[in-house]
Amino acid sequence: MPINSLTACVLVLNDEYWLPFALESSRGHFERYVIYDVGSTDRTKDVIHWFMESNKEADYFLREFDSIPPRQVQGVFRNSMIAEARTEWYYILDGDEVYNDLGKLTIPYSIQHKDHCPIYGVVRRCELSPDLRSRYSVYRTHHRAYRRTAIFTGSHPGEIPLIEQKPSNEYQIEDVLCYHFHNTLRSSKESEALKRDERKNQKTYHPGELLPFNLLDAVPILRKPIADFPVAPALRKLQDEYIV
Repeated sequence: MPINSLTACVLVLNDEYWLPFALESSRGHFERYVIYDVGSTDRTKDVIHWFMESNKEADYFLREFDSIPPRQVQGVFRNSMIAEARTEWYYILDGDEVYNDLGKLTIPYSIQHKDHCPIYGVVRRCELSPDLRSRYSVYRTHHRAYRRTAIFTGSHPGEIPLIEQKPSNEYQIEDVLCYHFHNTLRSSKESEALKRDERKNQKTYHPGELLPFNLLDAVPILRKPIADFPVAPALRKLQDEYIV
């Protein structure tokens, strides 16, 4: 298996604002995409088909569902996507996460061929304020690359019996940074960010203090819209103000 033989597993629901940038930041870095759209009613479907048409180098497996399923079955979808991945390692690519440089995402040969651990690849994740003008000072660890033996339980990553999600089972993916946009709107169908109140009560979710941050310098692909898709209001304000 060649280094970086990876499938991106993309589970989306009404992600029209950030999905174009999430997919664009992944272009050229995955040999296969498994995409499940679980009932989107905005332009998420258009975004998916635009990317498939414009990125012919990759293989695709797409399922589009007509209605939104209960959140409790998210783990079922995750495990079904693993079965369609076909590669030994897969990567969770969410519709509200944009990357600085996935070109540095590699699965070292020595790790690929170990029988047991590590089974997780960890990147850093940067949490942003709702207006996108600040970031939290501490980067969180973010499990995103998985060996096929890592399954999902409920709506969160799980493990096969006796293998725990702990440092001895992980390897650090250097120089890959994920920008997370769950604090701002993901779709024109939303009036407020999903689970915002819940997340405010999770003291570890926003690590550190807020620092001023120039998002458009950090992630240049965010400087202008992609293919005339809708843009999150907070991002549109930044784009309108940005001077190259």
